[in-house]
Amino acid sequence: MTRLVIYASYDNQGIVHDYVISYLKRLKRVADKIIFIADNKAKAEEKQKLNGLVEFCDFAPHGEYDFGSYKRGYQYASKQGLLEEADELILCNDSCFSVMDFDQMFSEMNQRDCDFWGVTDSLEIQHHLQSYFLVFKKNVFTHQEFANWLGAVTHKNDFREIVKTYEVPLKSFLEKLGFKGESFIKAKTICNQTEYPITLIHQKAPLLKRKVFVIGACSKESVRGLLIFLKQDFNDCYRDICNYFKTTFNRIFPLILPRDLELLKRLFYQNKITKSGKSLIKICKIPLPINFFRKKGLK
Repeated sequence: MTRLVIYASYDNQGIVHDYVISYLKRLKRVADKIIFIADNKAKAEEKQKLNGLVEFCDFAPHGEYDFGSYKRGYQYASKQGLLEEADELILCNDSCFSVMDFDQMFSEMNQRDCDFWGVTDSLEIQHHLQSYFLVFKKNVFTHQEFANWLGAVTHKNDFREIVKTYEVPLKSFLEKLGFKGESFIKAKTICNQTEYPITLIHQKAPLLKRKVFVIGACSKESVRGLLIFLKQDFNDCYRDICNYFKTTFNRIFPLILPRDLELLKRLFYQNKITKSGKSLIKICKIPLPINFFRKKGLK
């Protein structure tokens, strides 16, 4: 089985982090070639970190999020004849930490009757596959409609619009063409599966979403409990997480998590719009009308 990976990346400091290298090394154990597309510039020393891991890398801002990087990687692969050589195409991105090897997941999915699949699916909005890790068999990724769809990716104003335009409709789009989609771990409720990171790891999901450490609403399970679990059973992943957040957030991680600051901000300051359309500011949950600040000259 020959597999080709298109890995989408973005870092506002232009850094290729340790967790990205760990992720790519694990991908190399199940894939033959990796195309690395970053939506940012980077210095030569950062690009050199990818030597021996990727077939091709490109660092250039394009503003089209991960699907824009998938598009560019696919177009490069098509021009170089790499799609013809591959049996499966993997589209994945740097929004996740690599927890464990991919072998078991691929071994199981090879036994399932499907043409494309993802690690997790979701019932939010409509049934779809979450786009942080997608796998397509040759009959799908060489289909002209698939090429047209990916080639039509354009800039959107924010990530939510990207999700609604590209991630959510993809499964139904391919199924209308006669292809069958699957997921390694199936959603049982409308809740986002990635918000239960400990549960997913116990189900052998090899990836952990980075945002569970950043946004309070993105984990329904104890994040500190997650870190203790990772330190005990997946120390390499724990080390990569700590290195990343000590670089991008604060050296005191994991004593204080990025999501802690978000929760504190929400506790001390909130700016809301009432049903009547008026702006209302809350300080320590005490509501103060916006004209209070105007009267005090605090515009």
